Amino acid sequence: MYYVAEVINEECSKYNCKQCTLFCPEPNTLMYSDEEHHAYVNTERCKGCALCVYVCSTLLKRNAIRMVMPEVHAGK
Repeated sequence: MYYVAEVINEECSKYNCKQCTLFCPEPNTLMYSDEEHHAYVNTERCKGCALCVYVCSTLLKRNAIRMVMPEVHAGK
């Protein structure tokens, strides 16, 4: 088990920048919802590289993505 990215929706929707989605190296993992105005993570695809956290927090100073231990679901 390893950490995966998690978007803090309230923070992300303040900026509407979509920059994190441009830097994620894993296709179809970090995407943006135009309807909800924030990014979201497909945690099953996230490899835990934390590049999105670096872009959002260190480069852009927005702190809208963090790394978390994913919840373990029964039957998976």
